[in-house]
Amino acid sequence: MKKVYGTLAFGLAALVVVAVATAAQPPATTFVAVLTADQEVPLCAAATDASRGVFVAHVTDEATGTVSWKLVANNLPGDIIAAHIHIAPEGVAGPVVQPTTPTPGEENGVIGTGTFSNPTLLAALRANADGYYVNVHSTVCGAGVIRGQLGDHGPGND
Repeated sequence: MKKVYGTLAFGLAALVVVAVATAAQPPATTFVAVLTADQEVPLCAAATDASRGVFVAHVTDEATGTVSWKLVANNLPGDIIAAHIHIAPEGVAGPVVQPTTPTPGEENGVIGTGTFSNPTLLAALRANADGYYVNVHSTVCGAGVIRGQLGDHGPGND
């Protein structure tokens, strides 16, 4: 009888592990993009390998699709004039879907923080973060100086 209970207990434990392992993953609450000059399309000739940045967005209210974001950048040529979330895969320029306005006068370090409420964009990011990117524009590189896909968290994080 002990062997039957032991086998039954082992079987139930195995079922619990399988159920937990196959349960739906919770929705993403943080999105990150590592921005570099070599990802920008078209490339900005004035940018260097030192031109870099990071964009972090964290969901703060599911019901309204509210996201709090922070943008950090360094060594960008010219004055920073704009930053946006765009829709397009890696290597392709795409239209703006959400402005992320930088702080005037902030050229290095934290160049912008803010929030936006966009439940449609939040759902789209969860479905395919790789299809969206963040970039920063400057007076020298009007089309953009640095860029990073929201589904790509940098080298070694594939």
